[in-house]
Amino acid sequence: MKNVKAAMRGAQETLGFDSPSYMKGLQVFIADIRNCQTKEQEQQRVEKELSKIRLKFANPKSLSGYDKKKYVWKLLYAYMLGYEIDFGHFQAVELCSASKFSEKTAGYLATSLLLADNNDMVRMIVNSVKTDMASGNEHMAALALNTVANIGGPEFADNLFADISKMLLSQSALSPYIKRKACICLLRLYRKENDGLQPEVWQKKLATMFLERDIGLLTSASGFMLGILEMGKFPVQAWAEVVPPVCECLAGLVQGDCPEYYEYYRVPAPWLQTKLLRILQFFPVVMFDAELLHRLNVMLQTILAKPSSQRSPAPPPGPGKKRSKVDAERQNRSNAEHAILFEAMNLMIHLEDTADPETMRTAAGLLGIFLSSTDPNIRYLGLETMARLATNLSTHEYLDRYKNQILDKMHETDISIRRQALNLLYALCRPENWQQIVDELLEILGASDTLLQEELVLKIAILAEKNAPNFGWYVDVVFKMLESAPDAVADDVWYRVVQVVTGFEDGLAESEKHGLQRHAASKAYQNLTSQRAPHDTLLRLGAYLMGEFGHLLPQSVMPRAKFEALHRHFQRGSQQTKAIVLLACVKLLNANDALKGDVVSFLKEIQD
Repeated sequence: MKNVKAAMRGAQETLGFDSPSYMKGLQVFIADIRNCQTKEQEQQRVEKELSKIRLKFANPKSLSGYDKKKYVWKLLYAYMLGYEIDFGHFQAVELCSASKFSEKTAGYLATSLLLADNNDMVRMIVNSVKTDMASGNEHMAALALNTVANIGGPEFADNLFADISKMLLSQSALSPYIKRKACICLLRLYRKENDGLQPEVWQKKLATMFLERDIGLLTSASGFMLGILEMGKFPVQAWAEVVPPVCECLAGLVQGDCPEYYEYYRVPAPWLQTKLLRILQFFPVVMFDAELLHRLNVMLQTILAKPSSQRSPAPPPGPGKKRSKVDAERQNRSNAEHAILFEAMNLMIHLEDTADPETMRTAAGLLGIFLSSTDPNIRYLGLETMARLATNLSTHEYLDRYKNQILDKMHETDISIRRQALNLLYALCRPENWQQIVDELLEILGASDTLLQEELVLKIAILAEKNAPNFGWYVDVVFKMLESAPDAVADDVWYRVVQVVTGFEDGLAESEKHGLQRHAASKAYQNLTSQRAPHDTLLRLGAYLMGEFGHLLPQSVMPRAKFEALHRHFQRGSQQTKAIVLLACVKLLNANDALKGDVVSFLKEIQD
């Protein structure tokens, strides 16, 4: 038996596939580290080993390839423990050009981890990478491509992008294994340097790759295509040739045409499906012919028509409990299905009016179900997708039925869900339902936290001005916001009220304008007299309206009462607010001489 093991080890060493487990010195070093009782013991053991390796590297002529490999693995282990490794770099580079796979593995891995930010050292392995890629040895080529993808960087982008492109574009019989690694490398390098890629050269090759049967290669190719589109260097029209094969590839997956070993909890290649759906969203609808649109609608309907029970996430475990294996599998499957589902909905939204109305209705129904999900992530994504769907006015008839559910989400503890619910309510607001939505948002405003109040105020102000039957109602809404969340009301909001009330809006008859101004002045007077310490913003708006339109108040409001409504709050205001209050008092005096004594006394009081 010992002879057999020795023979197997010898064969592995000859072929270059020996593993770190055969290095006795490395095993002893790792065992010593694990047996250390304290951090100080570990540090002493590591420093002792590093000193030994440093001495060995100082006399390189006595080192064999095996020795270099063993010591580099030890350096890597020390690096993984958090120790700084500032030597052995040249030995790692030397191993990259070794003939044995095990030595080359150690060299490339050490280069990826220790020298990724050292362009001068990385430059020294460029020739080794080129040699290994062209060696005809699939394992060597894969190792070199792994290193390129891990390091990336401008040095590799400048020197290797053309070589890897040539490898992938050539008609040589590369295995799918190498092709998919080459795609990943090109994506990494393209993000660093994208001048070497031309659509007229690549679109035919990429279109051909999407007709491959290897799911791993398709996933890498779709990632590469997605990276190109996301960078936006070229117009999407330059890649029109890839659209039909992408659709064909997606159709096969939707129909379940996928090897079992690429299924994730019985979901066919979910990562590939989501990437293909995202790719199609980059292309404008005008680039899809009628036949392609029909195929897309059929695929989307197939994805959305799966029984909703299959997508129900597993209920969360109780406090201190772990998920059972069955629940964990159910949760993982649910996550994969939801990822595909939401991307399918995004594509449907992208298709706009060319999407099948029945598909729209199905999508709206599923999103309504997701609002009641026990998983907060599903609720969030459901609200986000529903808000995007609501940009298409034809979908409002399907979404309006969920308005009360959406309003309930404004009381969630998670602020991100509340924010998405607010965005959705804003998108759904129409003349038929605006008053209920605005009234509900006003009720919520006072109880909301400060992080959301400012956004609430802005959206309420826009909806009120846009949909209000008259500007008086809009003024009431703004004063209500100043009562509920005055700190969140920006200056732009009360400036807009001043513009509206002053008469900058066209189309108002003179009688309507006077009625609006009288109403605004009355609201200002009521707020200034009813509140003991009004907020600074409310005081500014109230003072301005009282100064400009206080003379329009009913005769039952005596001039002195108007003056007192302002004077009593003067000392509480900021300097800017005091200036507005003072100016308002002077305007009241100008409208009624009976206030001369009060105003003069007020001015003297300020001077003193």
